[in-house]
Amino acid sequence: MMNPKSNELIAGLFSDVLNIQILCSIYDNEVTADAIANLLNLSEEEIKSHLETLCKIPLVIKRQNGNNIVYGLINSRVCDSILSLRDSIEYSGRTI
Repeated sequence: MMNPKSNELIAGLFSDVLNIQILCSIYDNEVTADAIANLLNLSEEEIKSHLETLCKIPLVIKRQNGNNIVYGLINSRVCDSILSLRDSIEYSGRTI
């Protein structure tokens, strides 16, 4: 059984659709905050705020790559789980 603190963390993390979009946008590659912002049509500052939160958990890692800071998943299984859950919901034919 998960501890209550973990449950709260997971609930908060996945109740924000932007966190899910950010995690899935870095599923395959390390990318810059600017690239994520362009992909999701949001401001870079908004994306950076979410990325900092995701780095503290830690689900995301950031590192210097030349003149850029790039972000990547620490463990791709996070997105595997998200995508599997999405597919299960869509496969069932139910809309939530």
